[in-house]
Amino acid sequence: MPRFSLVIATMGRTEELQKLLASIANQRNADVELIVVDQNDDMRVAPLIANLRNGTMVTHLRIAEKNVSLARNAGLDQARGDIVAFPDDDCWYPAGLLKQVDQWFREHGEYTVLSVGAVDDEGVSSGNRWVQDSCDITPFNSLRTTFCSSLFIANVPACSVVRFDENMNRGEETDFILRLLAIGLRGRFERRLHVHHPRRDMLSGTVSRERAHSYGAGMGRLVRRHSLFVLWVSLLAYDVARAALVFLSGKRADARFCWAHAQGLFQGFVAAP
Repeated sequence: MPRFSLVIATMGRTEELQKLLASIANQRNADVELIVVDQNDDMRVAPLIANLRNGTMVTHLRIAEKNVSLARNAGLDQARGDIVAFPDDDCWYPAGLLKQVDQWFREHGEYTVLSVGAVDDEGVSSGNRWVQDSCDITPFNSLRTTFCSSLFIANVPACSVVRFDENMNRGEETDFILRLLAIGLRGRFERRLHVHHPRRDMLSGTVSRERAHSYGAGMGRLVRRHSLFVLWVSLLAYDVARAALVFLSGKRADARFCWAHAQGLFQGFVAAP
């Protein structure tokens, strides 16, 4: 039985996926199985898998429906490892990461969930922008400590029971972790370990206003689902203040992105069932 099961849901990316697969194949002394859940209409993934180093265990699943949570659940159903992770198809692992994660779990048996940091290729934070470098994961900080590519979970049976909500298209990983915590699992955030992931935030110039609104709405629905009213008020106040400060600094286009996120956050919470 492998130590790690890495479930990679992929669609539309080739070069990025190739970089991720190479970074996993180059993990030294790591006992890994790859479960690539392919949602493409073409065969772009097959040559990438064929070119992997001999000895890498790979399961290639093809599914027709375009749904990342469904894809991750399909991968979970195939996972045989002790620790499961869900790297995005545009992230990549630094050398030695899996060995470090393995050692961390062996030294911290009281935890089942480990979330590490995320930085881009220049070392700039691209996820998990929490104020602390090391802390327990709680409902209040979960939105800033649970980035899907950075999650490692040492309880595959619990994951297979809880599963990702296939009706959510934003914030699904945080919802997944909150439901794992609700059944008694403990989680820890450790920024000293990290994955690599491109920056895709409102002030990086890599997202549209529509996407910023969509992310905000997903966050609003998530905090409503878990009855995190105080957190919603805090997030909304932060978004409005940030939009005002960015506007006053003369960056009006960036301010509109912040405001779109705030609008989505408000509407998602109010409209959530």
